[in-house]
Amino acid sequence: MRGATYGLEKLASETVMVSSASRARLAQVDSVVFDCDGVLIDASRSYDAAILITAESMLEGFSGTRLPLERVGGEYILRIRRTGGFNDDWETTYALAILSMVALEPLDSAAANKDRAKKALLRLDDLIGDFSSRKRLRGRVSLDEYLAEGDLETPQVEELRAYLDAPTDPAHSRMTATFDETYYGSKLFERIYGLEASGPGRRGLIDNEEILLSEARLGQLEKILGGRRMAMATGRPLVAVQYTMGRLLRFFDQEASMFIGDGDVKPDMVQELRKYRKPSGLSLVRARQKLSSETMLYIGDSAEDRLMVDDARKTSDGLLFGGVYGTSFNQEEQMSYFAQSGADVVMRKVGSTPALLRRLKA
Repeated sequence: MRGATYGLEKLASETVMVSSASRARLAQVDSVVFDCDGVLIDASRSYDAAILITAESMLEGFSGTRLPLERVGGEYILRIRRTGGFNDDWETTYALAILSMVALEPLDSAAANKDRAKKALLRLDDLIGDFSSRKRLRGRVSLDEYLAEGDLETPQVEELRAYLDAPTDPAHSRMTATFDETYYGSKLFERIYGLEASGPGRRGLIDNEEILLSEARLGQLEKILGGRRMAMATGRPLVAVQYTMGRLLRFFDQEASMFIGDGDVKPDMVQELRKYRKPSGLSLVRARQKLSSETMLYIGDSAEDRLMVDDARKTSDGLLFGGVYGTSFNQEEQMSYFAQSGADVVMRKVGSTPALLRRLKA
């Protein structure tokens, strides 16, 4: 499918790219599985913001220098995720914090903070560019290997690693506790973990989230598919999906869905869910079996999502991939990535899915 040629489908809301080789199979789609963040939910002002806030906070707490990652770091997240091994936001936060320390360390500590930060950001941009120039499918392990290979491992980096104590659960890690309290807010954080929040009354970034697929369009899609034949394969825990999606969850078959992040909030489930972590395609193979689907469309927004379809296809036929780029920090670049990687469908908005399938099935 690499190097696919595309036809354009002009819908009311946008023009969608459809692989010419996949058109007939798309007309046969009988189930749809969605990634959550960036597809069903716009998490750019919640999860993504929590990554930047937490990485900035950890670096400043350790080094005393503040890098304005909240202002400039969106592109960094996109590039780190593009490597294919950073669907876990704790691991993305870890990578950004560690690489920021590598960028900062050789600079004159006596220099003014503003000048030092400016030079560090330039070096950080180069580091992330180099790190993301190839696949890094093992998350934190891939980053640590990169540091060792490039002779970038130093005592300061090792001390920061100990300071973060990550990624483990919030009961045992400064970084993950900060991240989850920033994301969930103090009340929800305390309810999920049974831990006392460090900032009582803190509002969570989860309240910034926006649902991207309306109830009306979910109803349309359900009718097109002939029943409740939708599921999710997401790194988000179920509690966070429930909080934002609310009553819309009724459209999804939860038995066929996989909420990999449940292992983050329920440590007893870590081992059970580990094998489903992206870019493993096992959650898609499982969903197809649970839904008794002949032709399943999986819709995602990241390199991990694209790679998990490739992985699932090793053992399961009847899988198609739709890439959504409308919530990306760099929409044009993400659209190009999906097209170059041979996505079966490339679209800006997930809300176009019902109209597209209706058109192709006509």
